[in-house]
Amino acid sequence: MLELTVFISGALVMILEMVGARVLAPHVGTSAIVWTSLIGVVLACLAAGAWLGGTLADSKTSHRRLACILAAAGLGSGLTAAYHTTVGQWAVAVTNNLYTAAVLAALGVLAFPAFCCGMITPYAIRMRIENVHSSGATVGRLYAFSTVGSILGTFLGGFVLISFWGSTAILWGVAACLLALALWHGSGFAKVILPLACLLCGGMAMLHASDGQGEPGPDFLLESPYNSIRVFDAVDAAQNGRPVRLLATDPGYCQSGMLLDEPEKPYFRYTQFYALGTCFVPQARRVLMLGGGGYSVPKWLLSHASPLRQPEQARVTVVELDPAMTATARRWFGLKDDPRLTILHEDARVFLNRQQERYDLILVDVFNAHYGVPFQMGTVEAAAALRRAVTPDGAVMMNVISAVEGPEGRLLQGITAALRTSFAQVLLFCAGEQPPHVLQNVMVLALPRQEDSLPGKIAEGTPAAASSLLPDNRPDLAALLATQYQGNLPSAVPPLTDDFAPVERYTLTLLSH
Repeated sequence: MLELTVFISGALVMILEMVGARVLAPHVGTSAIVWTSLIGVVLACLAAGAWLGGTLADSKTSHRRLACILAAAGLGSGLTAAYHTTVGQWAVAVTNNLYTAAVLAALGVLAFPAFCCGMITPYAIRMRIENVHSSGATVGRLYAFSTVGSILGTFLGGFVLISFWGSTAILWGVAACLLALALWHGSGFAKVILPLACLLCGGMAMLHASDGQGEPGPDFLLESPYNSIRVFDAVDAAQNGRPVRLLATDPGYCQSGMLLDEPEKPYFRYTQFYALGTCFVPQARRVLMLGGGGYSVPKWLLSHASPLRQPEQARVTVVELDPAMTATARRWFGLKDDPRLTILHEDARVFLNRQQERYDLILVDVFNAHYGVPFQMGTVEAAAALRRAVTPDGAVMMNVISAVEGPEGRLLQGITAALRTSFAQVLLFCAGEQPPHVLQNVMVLALPRQEDSLPGKIAEGTPAAASSLLPDNRPDLAALLATQYQGNLPSAVPPLTDDFAPVERYTLTLLSH
């Protein structure tokens, strides 16, 4: 009985922690900062709970008191299920510092249930100890049961639960399990109250499990193993109130957008800069897109308005980590099956490490926000993998959210330094069309060969000279080329490597944006 209790509670603690990361994501993101805050808070609360649980066990032990501890943990999980959105919103409202907000959010969401769960194992151990001569074996056995339960909870939460149920439903399920354990150990008054609490938690879990099945409204949230995908409709005041559908996976940033009355046109300005690749590789047919998102760029490349010279002969391969992102794009962002389009669901770096094919253009859009940087795509080793994957006359274009100059440009400078170890030429375009010291989308263009006449320089010359390079003498491409950064990028930041990529330190000054 006690062995089963510590086993189940160990599993539930890990499920709580993993789901905690999901409920925090819409408010503070999913960076290493958030995971560090979450793990630190949970460990601190488990330690405090273990200390109090052991102290209580020395004064008196009973199944009824253990039932109260379990019921308190269940109540805490239920409160987390009910109020995690409010807590997350509060945490980011009281401070614009991501470190502080992440810690506050983790405390508000998980502190109480983790503290109560920490009391369970030491209290159960004291109840089981009957002879001091066998106490070591008793302690070891029960801690082993708790640890094995935690292992099971880790795999169950990561591989199964968050793939099939929403975070709130899982939290209600954890609350119901803890209350059921309390009922098992309780007696008397507990047997009247706890069944009602279990019914309440079960009903709430079923209610939340049914969420996410309807059509997107003003604020629609879809949970996947990798993201909390928010889809919502809005209007763009800058474009005379045109209706737009947006997709967000990080707080404060939208990763994809689509004009509802012109779904094939790239909505965000920075995505239009991918057309610059056709200036440097006019013969491009084989295109690799790392990071699908809402698939606005692949749809554009294959449309009648494509920047490619011959879109009907194009072959576009998209590598997207999250299958739910692709499903979202199919359902709400107009993505359709096309024989020219191949979609692979895997990590972009893993794909680059093993693939052998070469592409004319490689477009990289995996940096969702400046505080959630997949560093493995900006290292020296990643640059070498990109170089192997691109043809000698091809080009790589990468979107990075950063400044170009100053302390806020260190992330970009580290990525650029890494690319220069494998590419002959690296050019920068301020896609946010802001001064170089301002945080914005920066398009990094890496070329395997050295260009003698750069389109950026031609864009400043005569229209006749520009027409020799720009397809169809398009003025929109000339405007994009005019954003090329003309300064000398500081070289004090060393290139990122797989072994050392301090992106959290580089982005420290950006966290207030």
